[in-house]
Amino acid sequence: DVRMPVQFECPHCEALVNQTKENRSKPLVTCDKCRKKFSTQWAETGADKAVPKAPVVSERFEVARNFVNKLWNASRFVMMNLDGFTPMKVDLDTLPLEDQWILSRLATVTKTVQSEIKLFRYAEAARAAYDFAWDHFCSLYVEMAKPRLQDPAARPLVQQILAHCLDSMLRILHPIMPFVTESIWQQLARFAPIRDLYSTSLPNQWIILADWPTVHEEHIRPEVEKQFAHFVDLVGAIREIRSRQNITQRQPLQFCVRCELAMEQLLAPMAPFIQSMAGATATQWSTSPSVPSVNAHVGIDQMDVYVDLTQFIDVAAEISRNEKLLSNLVKQIQGKEGRLSNESFVSRAPADIIEKERQALGELVSQRDAAEQAIEKLRKL
Repeated sequence: DVRMPVQFECPHCEALVNQTKENRSKPLVTCDKCRKKFSTQWAETGADKAVPKAPVVSERFEVARNFVNKLWNASRFVMMNLDGFTPMKVDLDTLPLEDQWILSRLATVTKTVQSEIKLFRYAEAARAAYDFAWDHFCSLYVEMAKPRLQDPAARPLVQQILAHCLDSMLRILHPIMPFVTESIWQQLARFAPIRDLYSTSLPNQWIILADWPTVHEEHIRPEVEKQFAHFVDLVGAIREIRSRQNITQRQPLQFCVRCELAMEQLLAPMAPFIQSMAGATATQWSTSPSVPSVNAHVGIDQMDVYVDLTQFIDVAAEISRNEKLLSNLVKQIQGKEGRLSNESFVSRAPADIIEKERQALGELVSQRDAAEQAIEKLRKL
């Protein structure tokens, strides 16, 4: 058993006061910040109850509540769009890319959760299920499905994939959140009594008695998952820049990407998804793109993303960000240089390790030079 990290929220200044062995059962506690007293759930006397009461809060409770809301809203969206749903067979090889991806992720996460539970690693199982439900199904696939649900020709297939994935996802989540999944399961049966891709029989009325979802190995497409992983990174980078520069989703953006040809071949075909999810259009994919003179840069795995900020730039914010980046790079360079100048390390370390350190130092120096140039350009604006 592990005690949940719980805090009191001071009713006077809203500061968070940690619960300790000394104060967690006291009727009155003094706030660490404002030094005023507040009452707790242990207050019994009239005098103690007259003191403003502090609510008990926990970051973990907030995270869990947000997740339940996310799951509930996504499930409601799916069921609202199952009007006229009729189970259908699908051809895996001809499915749209996003359908192949979500079925592959579902099979992969089902396999992972199943393995972790067998090994009694419940935290890892919960994390895998959480990431799939929040990041992949609710935040990505449901959003990509919305325009297709408006197309009468595409709607039946999307309904089938949504219903199948929601069914399996509820089963995976049920051991760690039984009450909400049981409630959604009961509602889902009203809209899609039969929803499994490979079964024509009714599932059990109660999810607690239903079978664990089957791991469909034939659904797993590593290359498709890899492609979408890079896509998620790219969309995240563009959204980060939007947030940093206070650019609304309605304002269209243009960006270019420095990357190798293999990455371009993976992501260029996903332009419609990048447009719909990030509101941005790629102008160039290249190992040496023409970077806009006024841009915001984010480096992610195997890519450098440059968003054209000619119309949006917050010069002060961008200078501040680049100065922090530069300071961090300088520290990293000093660390690498110190290590490579250490005779003890150089004489004992294998040659390949030393070479990797030198390559890493070279990359850091290039990044430092780029940050210095960016700051110089921004200060001229």
